[in-house]
Amino acid sequence: MDIKLIYKRCVILIGIVAVIMAIYIYKLAGFQIVNHDEYAESALSYTASSIKVTAARGEILDRYGRTIATNRMGYAIIFQASEFNKLTNAERNEIIYRLTNIIDENEGRDEDGSPKWEDSCPLVVDDLGNVSFEENKNTAVRRMETMLELQTYATAQNCFDEMASRYETAELSPTVARIIMGVRLEMELMSFNASNPFTFAGDVSQETMQIISENSDFFRGVTVEITPIREYTDGTLAPHLIGLTGKIYAEEYESLRKKGYGYNDVVGKFGVEKEYEDRLRGINGVKKVQYDDDGNVNYTEYTREPKAGNTVVLTLDSDLQRTAQESIENIVKSQAAQGIVGGGADANAGAVVVMNVKTFEVLAAATYPSFDLSTYLKDYSDLSKNKDNPLFNRALNGMYAPGSTFKPAMALVGLQEYENNKDTINPSQFGIERNEKIECKGFLVLEDAQGWRFKCEGVHGQINVTRAIAVSCNVFFYTVADRVGIDKMNSYCKQLGLGSKTGVGLGESGGRLAGREERQSRNLNWFTADTMQAAIGQSDNEFTPMQICTYMATLANGGTRYSATLIKTIKSYDMDETIQPDAENNPAILAKLEASNTMMSIVKEGMLGVTEDGTAASIFGEYQIKIGGKTGTSDTSKSTGENKTESPNAVFIAFAPYEDPEIAVAVVGEKCGHGKVMAQVARDIFDEYFFSTKTSGYDVMKEGGISTWSDKRS
Repeated sequence: MDIKLIYKRCVILIGIVAVIMAIYIYKLAGFQIVNHDEYAESALSYTASSIKVTAARGEILDRYGRTIATNRMGYAIIFQASEFNKLTNAERNEIIYRLTNIIDENEGRDEDGSPKWEDSCPLVVDDLGNVSFEENKNTAVRRMETMLELQTYATAQNCFDEMASRYETAELSPTVARIIMGVRLEMELMSFNASNPFTFAGDVSQETMQIISENSDFFRGVTVEITPIREYTDGTLAPHLIGLTGKIYAEEYESLRKKGYGYNDVVGKFGVEKEYEDRLRGINGVKKVQYDDDGNVNYTEYTREPKAGNTVVLTLDSDLQRTAQESIENIVKSQAAQGIVGGGADANAGAVVVMNVKTFEVLAAATYPSFDLSTYLKDYSDLSKNKDNPLFNRALNGMYAPGSTFKPAMALVGLQEYENNKDTINPSQFGIERNEKIECKGFLVLEDAQGWRFKCEGVHGQINVTRAIAVSCNVFFYTVADRVGIDKMNSYCKQLGLGSKTGVGLGESGGRLAGREERQSRNLNWFTADTMQAAIGQSDNEFTPMQICTYMATLANGGTRYSATLIKTIKSYDMDETIQPDAENNPAILAKLEASNTMMSIVKEGMLGVTEDGTAASIFGEYQIKIGGKTGTSDTSKSTGENKTESPNAVFIAFAPYEDPEIAVAVVGEKCGHGKVMAQVARDIFDEYFFSTKTSGYDVMKEGGISTWSDKRS
């Protein structure tokens, strides 16, 4: 063969190979250099799992930045579907059963015997292997039947057998099978998948964490992660207001799922935790995790960092709240211990609200009896059965007749209506003049009230409006009511916020203002006698302690009713950004009282008389600063005639200092007897607010024998 031809062919062949190699090199360069990020991401998407990373919940603080609800980091056992679902049923069951044994050994069980891992399966297996539905778990039973695609008439054994077949536990003992099936069912109910890990158990001990970590080869698809855990610094502090977080219920999930919640997430169940869920809730992050063929993690990347929720700063003063709680509890217990029939022997509950009169920020709102958030779930069954209903938020939802604490409102109506009509021929037919005296003989008989005899608690003789407030003369205010009528009375009462929601939220009750409008809503008639009873805070009048405090604050500040609030401000988690401005800078006005400062001053003068030489003088007669107050005793008798079966409720309202009011207080003691009993609660609150040395708050200095104070806490 021609050598030149052979050489030529070799050159051509080498050239072809070189071109092919150049193409390969070019392509590889494109993969490795030019388009590296694009192809790396593409490769990762095929080998990595996207996992949710729980964001920290926002904290709850008191007005001075003291922590009420916070987060601590704890260990949680989490199943990752990308690895766990590769295993056989037998392998999954073995891992689950071994984990339950570890939890039982290291963490124990709850007092009711329930396990500390996730298991809401409503099946019970006895020692003989008999299967039954757990009592009072109808919703859980229906949810299980739906998941297992069984009819509603399916028996407990039908459900057990279906799960045994589905999860391959038929060869195990019924007791062991039930433990495993409970967890497996929970996984399905919580939509366990590659992007939605399953939290098997939260807040486990370090010992449990170490056992699982040291045996990671066995516990495939199981990780122990550090997660935020909600914690309350003092579970007894304002529990009705603060509330609690908890797992999402089945009936909640559908609506919450649309907001981006997963079954493993927690939400606020009541109180501030629920009301401000959207603010407190963080934004979960997303983490991509790449595994090798052996299930080991070899690459981790956050595609979205978790963002913590906002910090909610309350208007509450922790010290004042604690004082209010302790005082109302002590006074109620003291009244019950005295054993005076009709005078507090059956005392069992109460509530107190403290409010800034210039902003309507709620400084304290206490309810007795109460509970502890840290043991709420454990104690819930007993709490819900307690006849005194400690779970009931009396400060916001309790409905009470105000008794004689209603009389300052009546005095204002009479005074202002006289002023409005003073140019008429006989203004006294419309109201009362400030110096007018009305004779109290101990009773009043009105012809247009079908001759009814309306009693007073004393015989006060000739008495004017300020003295009538001080000694709580019923006859005086019957006379005022007879002149002004129920419609005028209610016009002013509505401006004062009585019978209306205060704006504080948290599911507060609206109260009930006695009158024709309320009676007509029940297809009932209104009579003159009803007007007389309404004038002394009885009849159909029922208000919440929050409303009563709002009424007191409106009078104290000169007639402006603001929206009550528990939220001072909302900040970002790191406190650098303001999400909601400070409440005291721009309080929302709900109403302006149509009364002059002169008339309101006369009313407040009468309330000063209550504490100096009137019905509450025994508590405040020698107090360091001047206090305006009013006692009230509202009938709660369930019987007729003179044989009363219950003590009356004791009510007290107050504001201080008298010259320049800062705070208002409303106290109600259920079946505690006379209203002056609750004046001691108000005094305890004033002591804490003005004179406490426990905080860096009000410093009291003696200058020439006069007490002065300056607020250093704001």
